[in-house]
Parts: sequence; structure tokens; C-alpha cells
Amino acid sequence: MKANRLALIAGTALSLISHTVAAFDIIAHRGASGYLPEHTLEAATLAYSQHPDFIEQDVVISKDNVPVVLHDIHLETVTDVETVYPERAREDGRWYARDFTFAELLRLQVHERQNADGTAVFPNRYRGTSARYRIASLAEHIELITQLNRQFSQSIGFYTEIKSPSWHQSEGVDASKIVLDTFRKAGVSNKQLFIQCFDFNEIKRIRHELGYDGKLVMLVGDNAWQESDTDYNWILSDDGIAEVAKVADGMGPWIPQLLDPASVAAGKPAVQPWLAKAQDAGLIIHPYTFRADALPAGMSARQVLSLLTDIAHVDGVFTDHVPPVKSFTESK
Repeated sequence: MKANRLALIAGTALSLISHTVAAFDIIAHRGASGYLPEHTLEAATLAYSQHPDFIEQDVVISKDNVPVVLHDIHLETVTDVETVYPERAREDGRWYARDFTFAELLRLQVHERQNADGTAVFPNRYRGTSARYRIASLAEHIELITQLNRQFSQSIGFYTEIKSPSWHQSEGVDASKIVLDTFRKAGVSNKQLFIQCFDFNEIKRIRHELGYDGKLVMLVGDNAWQESDTDYNWILSDDGIAEVAKVADGMGPWIPQLLDPASVAAGKPAVQPWLAKAQDAGLIIHPYTFRADALPAGMSARQVLSLLTDIAHVDGVFTDHVPPVKSFTESK
């Protein structure tokens, strides 16, 4: 379904009117994940050198309650865990970060993301096998970016997702509290920080129960993905947007959710009605994910980015490839 909807958006040759891009946030998705294995310190370092506005960290919690930067609660799609710890899979045949101490996780080698059959999700990305990449803690990522900011007099920020908070709670750990405590202990200013989550109940809890007063973003998925118990169709309704606006500063939709498929098919792309209502409610819109190596059929990178800025008028974008987005925004 994802591919079909992206192809539908791509099927039309767009005639777009140029305008100045103001305050367009470029968010390095999982670091420089289009070039190096995602969420490694090396990927974060390379992302920093590409001068985004924010670098994203997804966070899960280890057995000894260390917040680690990893996109999934599972390990086998991005590490060699099945080789290092072949006997440690759960009954469902998957390896969970929560079942390993941070010291044990450090034994793993991180590789490019793989499908269930072991093939690369993005075949043309990093193909090396000799260099060793490892899982890193949130504290390490914070130190790295903070120190680079100090030395280069920059203020590249953190854009951190709390992964599967209800699942973590079922495992007896409060992922959100650990993440927020880690940032507070490191002295990170809320001005440099966005917190994001796919779970609306957790968004409300982060704001009201845990007392976080920084930028907070409600991520919007598709109900079929089962990211959480949140009904994303309701989130995009008038009532849902109104409720989100009471607690959050922004929304992070999947890019295909921005446009009306019928209008695209007719050759006159128009945004979905919910988008204007969210923008009228004062919500920041940061869609995901622009990938230069996974563009909709028949579209160039510039066409996709023009669609986001000239038609949807979003406030920024998550991207695996910062350089083409920087080039686009600087040429506007």
C-alpha cells in the first residue's frame, strides 16, 4: 500500500511555483542514514557535517535501563545479533534490545538495514563489511552533538523519538521518563530538543505527568502499521487535531498523508483537508521521510521537495539525505 500511494503521488508531472523557503527545518533521519549504517555515532557525525537543523535519535531501553539509540525494539534487522547470541531470541523468533544489557549490546556489529530474508532494504547504500559500527547510548549521542556544537559554535538540535512506550511499560520500564531524565542530566536546553512519539496517550503523559515543557510532536502513522493503539484516522479528524493542538506543538505525518490522491490523479495536486486545519491550529508540520534513493516513480528529488514546500507548505522534513535537501532550500 505504501508503494502504491507514493506512486500515485508521483504519477503527475507537476508545474510548481517557486517561493522562498523560510524556517524550513531539515531533520537528519537516524543520522546520515542514506550514507552510513543508521543511528551509529559515525552516522550522527556525518550528519552533523552536513549541517541539518536537527539530528534524529530513536530510543529503546536495554535490560539494565540504558537508553540506546536504535530504530526498533528488535535487533536482527540492523545487527549481527543472530550470530553473536543465537540462543537469545524470544518465542516469536526475534531478538529484543530489552533482553540485553548495554555491555552485551556493545558486542554487536551494526549493518545496513535488512529485510527478513537478509537482503538490503536499500541495496545501493553502504556496502562495506570490514569497518565495525556499534550501537551507542543516548548519552553518547548527546555528548557527541553537544561537543561538536561547542567546538563549531553551532546549535544543531536533537529530535528524539520514544519508541513503543506502551510495550516498554509492559516490560516494566518507563522509556519516556528515562529519555527525559537523560536530557535533563546532560543539561540539554529545551530550545534544542523535540520529543516525538506515535502514541497519543504517551504524548499527553509526557506533557502532563512527566512535566516536559519543550517541543512535542505527534507522529502520524497508518493504522495498519500497528505502531500503537492510537487511531490515526481520528488524529487527522477535526476533533483529533483539536486535541493534539492542546498538548503538542506539531505533527509528523507520513508524506503520502499530505495529498489528496484524487487530485494527484487528476493532475492538480491538492492537500488533504486535515493539513490546513492543523496549520490553522498552529501545529508545526514535519513529514517523514524524504529519501533520494526511494523517490516516487517519475519524480525528481526537486519535484518532491517542491511539492512539500510549494503545495503542502510544511515546516521541514525528515530525510535520509541531507545534502540534496540543503541544496534545494539554498537555491530557493
